[in-house]
Amino acid sequence: MKNRLLGILKTVWPYILTLLLGLYLAEILTGSILSLSKYKLTFADHMPDVLKGLALHPIHYYTMYLAQKNPSLIIISVAVVLYTAYFALKQNSKNKPWETADTDTHGSATWGDIKDLMEHFFRINEKDLTRNFNQETNADVLNSLIERESKSRIDKK
Repeated sequence: MKNRLLGILKTVWPYILTLLLGLYLAEILTGSILSLSKYKLTFADHMPDVLKGLALHPIHYYTMYLAQKNPSLIIISVAVVLYTAYFALKQNSKNKPWETADTDTHGSATWGDIKDLMEHFFRINEKDLTRNFNQETNADVLNSLIERESKSRIDKK
């Protein structure tokens, strides 16, 4: 029981930390927005004191803004909660193992033998291969590559 509880705590800890950090930043952002609207042009003069108060007393200001039903705090907090939930669910889906059939194959795949390989993959003969290559390849490009190779061999000597 203790090991299971410890395992759950290890799994949930990053999400709790992310949630708390996000709500802390939501409180600081909301307080900054409110102080900007209060102090307007003298905002820069009051900013250090405002940030100090917000950083040192986050629970007080968060509960106060929540009691005032401050829309910016509510919107940012909901976004943080949704982001954390999405992140947690997405992470859990990545850790699920693949579910496969009880056979050694995946889907309808079967192990092939030499006959299957020869029938399906090596149907083209030498003449068809040469003809297809000559039709698909631009002769000018091929000649320029040959010339470039011969020049580089001469330069190396």
